[in-house]
This record gives sequence, C-alpha cells and structure tokens, in this order.
Amino acid sequence: MTVRVNKRMARFANDSVTVMNGVDESGVSVYLSKGGRRVLGGSSNPEGGSLERFLGVLYKSLLSLPKDPKHVPLPPRAWSFSPRPDHDKGLGSEGLVADSAMEAISSARGAGARRSAGSVETSVLSHYLLTSNGTVGRETSAKALLNVRAFTSKDASGHGLSCSSSARDFRPGEAGRTAGEHAKRMANAKQPEEGEYSVLMNPTVAANLLSLLGEFASAFSVEAGTSCLTGKVGKKVASEEVTLIDHGKTPGCLEGRTFDDEGQPTQSTTVIGKGILKGYLHNISTAKRFKTKTTGNAGIIDPGPWNLEVAAGDSTYEEMVSEMKKGVVLTSNWYTRFKNMRTGEFSTVPRDGAYLVEGGKVKGPLRGMRLTDTLGRMFSSVRMLSKEREWVQWWEVDTPTKCPWVLADGVSISRAYGGAP
Repeated sequence: MTVRVNKRMARFANDSVTVMNGVDESGVSVYLSKGGRRVLGGSSNPEGGSLERFLGVLYKSLLSLPKDPKHVPLPPRAWSFSPRPDHDKGLGSEGLVADSAMEAISSARGAGARRSAGSVETSVLSHYLLTSNGTVGRETSAKALLNVRAFTSKDASGHGLSCSSSARDFRPGEAGRTAGEHAKRMANAKQPEEGEYSVLMNPTVAANLLSLLGEFASAFSVEAGTSCLTGKVGKKVASEEVTLIDHGKTPGCLEGRTFDDEGQPTQSTTVIGKGILKGYLHNISTAKRFKTKTTGNAGIIDPGPWNLEVAAGDSTYEEMVSEMKKGVVLTSNWYTRFKNMRTGEFSTVPRDGAYLVEGGKVKGPLRGMRLTDTLGRMFSSVRMLSKEREWVQWWEVDTPTKCPWVLADGVSISRAYGGAP
C-alpha cells in the first residue's frame, strides 16, 4: 500500500496568521507472508534504490521469524477497485487555508471575542494498493478541518469546529462565530456543585466519547483485553436511542475508502443497533479466529473504524434543554483518559463553553470541572438525541464521526481544582 498526502496548513494566534505550510509526503507499507511467517513494515522513502533496500531487509526479517500458528493468507479472490473522481479538488487550493483562517478570526471578533487562535488544514489523500493475488486499488479523498478557540479574557473562552469533504460545505465563519459567542457568554463563570447531572453534549463532545465505542469494537482490542465491549455481542451496551454504524464510504464522509489494507471491499457495518452490540470490526485474520467474515476494516494487525455515524434522534436543542431539571450543557472537552479500558471507566475535562441548566432553563456559565463515568453506564442513560448532526474530527476525535447532540442522565461532575477553564 502506497499513501500520498498533499497538505496545506495555516496556524493563527492573536488574530493573525503565524504559520503557513505545505507538505507533500509519500509512504509505503508492505505486508509479506511465506511459509506461515509474516511481517509488516513501512518506509517513508519509497524511491528507487531505497525501496529495494527496504524490501531486502524486510524479507530477511521475515525469514528469521518463527512460524505463526494463527497465520491466515490473503484470499485468492482478486478485486479490482477503480478510482472514483468524486473528491473535491477545490480543497487542494493554497489560498483556501489562509482565507478560511481570516474568515474565522473575523467572525469570532464580530461575535465578541477579543482574540482567537487555531488552525486550518486541508488534505488530499491517495491510496494505491497492489497485492500478489492480483488485487489492484486506487482512490483519493479530500477534507478540510478548522479548529478555533476565541477569548474575551484569560478565563473566558469558546471553541468552534468545521469539518467537511467539500469546499461548499466548509464553514469557517460559522465556527469562528460559535467560538466568539461562547467566549462572550463564559464571562464570570463559576465552578459547579459536585454531584450527578443530566449532561447535554454537543456533537464535538458526543463524538469524542461515542467514537471510542467504535474503536473498542476492534476485534484486536477485544483479543488484547483492552475493550469495554469484550464478551458483549448480542447484549445491551447503550440505550435504545443509540445506533452506531461504521462506513467505509458514505456521502459527506471525511476519509472514504472502498477497499481496506488487505484488498477487501469496505462496507457499512452496524456496530451498535438500538443499544445492542451487533458485532466487532474484523480483518481476515481476526474474522477466522472469531469464526465469522471480515468486515473490510483492515488494519492488517488492528482492524478499526473508517467513518462512524450516530443515528439522528427526533429532538431539537431547545426541547432537550427544556427536559433537564438539573443539568450541564457541554460544547467542548479535552484530555479524555481511561482509568480502566476494560470497564470503560474514564474522565474528561469540559472547556470552552459549559452552562448550568436548572428547571429547563440555562442559568449561567461553568468552569473548572471534570466529568467521570463509564462509557457503558453513560450511554445506557441516553434518552434524547437531536435531529441535527455534524461531522467531527480533531485532535480529540481520531475517527471522523457524524454525530447529533446527546442527552444523558446521572453523569458525575466534580470540581477540577487548579484546572484551567
């Protein structure tokens, strides 16, 4: 598999673009198997003699390895994947990142921010696949990501995102305005009383936590004992409101793939259907061990999700707030960490726009808190989701996720003493 990426990036701080950069990179990953032995290696220099030397070293490494009793050869059936010219070539424009940065800055200031900072990145990603069984694939995708934080004072900040696979749907101005509005509203924020709250998570926060369930659905994570979904196929792992689907490719997705790293066709796989765990994500090796079929999610070693979609609900934001007697609205979170991955125990730090709700009404801004729970308990308490959904990807969300607002009950909120808002 050869991967080529063309990236354009702009960073901005204090309302000025500080860094402009463009990168064109290529890399190759090679999977070799022979006589029950197998090895996987990668090189960032796939040119001429360097590639030949890399392959020679990799082959010698293969011969020195013991036989793998769990080895599964690539299937003999060969697929042919034709390139689909459906990515937005406008996302490769050099001027787009600078113009988007300035639009976000201007919108944040217009909404009340004193200053803003963030980054814009566009990328055009091409995958080329060739296997010894005759499988050939070539495909290109493109995306634009913008992340902006706005400030009105040292302790008052807001956050906005825009993620899109088309220039037409990329909205840096809207992201900047959202960040500025939250920054303005966060003036004089206070720490909450500790206890259990209903928590209304916007798509940015909900995507962070729900995408983790998609990643824990990897059969490799299950075998490694690092998944809270181990042994739960056919069992309830969330409320009936929650359906989570992985797509190799779907309209609007940020990283579409029609073939995986083993040359198998990708597909749409329901991971959780109305709260029930339907199955795991597999490559051909894990599928054989689990006595099932590959789901087209290789990762030769670690199968994983491509693009996750959370099914929409039937509520509006206003309806969800009105149903909260004692709650918190969250619009951004950082530093999600696990105490125990097997049980799903985690904590995360809300930032950049959090609000107390009492009696169905937003009362005021909150800061300096921590959310703790288990993924299973939290998502089993979900009772409402919004009609509106957004694509989310940023440094807290590795897997692109299309997600609604999500309302969960009984979530533990504590004070993060000494923590910055």
